[in-house]
Amino acid sequence: MKRILILLLMTIVHALASEEGEIEIKQSLPLCKRINACGATLSTYPTLEDTTSSGWTSGVVPLYDELLTNEIFDFSAEPDMRNFHLCACPNNSTCEFDSEDNSVKLDNHLTLRLCREADFPTVCKRNVAVVRVIGPAHLSGDSVEAVSNAAVFCKCASGFTRTPFEQWGGNEIMLNYKCL
Repeated sequence: MKRILILLLMTIVHALASEEGEIEIKQSLPLCKRINACGATLSTYPTLEDTTSSGWTSGVVPLYDELLTNEIFDFSAEPDMRNFHLCACPNNSTCEFDSEDNSVKLDNHLTLRLCREADFPTVCKRNVAVVRVIGPAHLSGDSVEAVSNAAVFCKCASGFTRTPFEQWGGNEIMLNYKCL
């Protein structure tokens, strides 16, 4: 009984009225710290179909442009976009997913959302990982399926480039980004 009571106190119940009268139970979010992204928008693109190019597994010598690019997603297609709430903003403010003022676009897949405008006092050094995103690995190994945690340590004036991912316990990977 005591264990059940503790679990109930640790969980906030959000009753979302739908036409079917379903109730959704969500874990309460931790409070965002200065470096935390309060949310993330994940854009999932369809994978590219096999083309008539030589391809890496065809046994034919790769074409010149295949050596330079390794595109596996069709970025010209409409992405499936999902928002993830990662932590609760202080002072009961909300994590805005519609505003561009509080967003940090990392690449074609990930845009992080901050509690306030994306204005960091510290400018990043070029060769240091400045953004960390954690989530379960996408089947392609080139992105994440969902976002469970994200941190932004400083600002980059010229955008980001991703470094090789690292294993982060279980089926999660850590994507690190540094300044261009």
